[in-house]
Amino acid sequence: MCMSTHTAYPIPGLPSIGTCRDYFQAAAILDAILCPEWEYRYYSFNARWDQDEQMASMRDGEGSHYFALFGDEQVMIKGYDKELATAKGAEDAADIVSTAPAACDAFLAEPAFIVEETTFLMWRLSEAELWQAGKPYTEQDYRLLEILTGGAAAYHAWAIGYYEIELDLALVEKVFAMTPIDEYLLQRLNPELTLDDLLEDLEEIGYPYQRDR
Repeated sequence: MCMSTHTAYPIPGLPSIGTCRDYFQAAAILDAILCPEWEYRYYSFNARWDQDEQMASMRDGEGSHYFALFGDEQVMIKGYDKELATAKGAEDAADIVSTAPAACDAFLAEPAFIVEETTFLMWRLSEAELWQAGKPYTEQDYRLLEILTGGAAAYHAWAIGYYEIELDLALVEKVFAMTPIDEYLLQRLNPELTLDDLLEDLEEIGYPYQRDR
């Protein structure tokens, strides 16, 4: 159960709620463009997860993952870093989630978020000026969130290695700035796709786009 009486520790280095949402959406649409095969993507975003809620996630295919839930001007993120858990010895997930405020109860009760596998948990509630967690973290502890701490440059560095492609950083920066996707931008990112090919992903992710006039 979530408790509200525990000490909350500030987490520096993470951007605002709005910027986090933008970055998660940008990473998800870039993955959709660079890798049309959904099962091989790292990043996803569902703009209609539930009424007035959006969900971002990452799965690396090797056991590490995170889930972020946005709603009511607040966000909660839980993650599982398999490598760190193996190296350090996994802290009991129940002990980690027990440090969260009551506002996290519904989030932590969602089976899809695999709460039994948790190595970090943090939140930013609507009235809070900073991200918080129930224990102090270093950036190494939440390194899975590198696109939040590093933005477009972090995604670019990851993508050219993972997809083994050449990728213009300036184009990635445009997407992270939430520039609407049009045929011209799309062709520069992946000449094998058209906007019609991407429409389903654009709608699910909620990323802005525009058709050529």
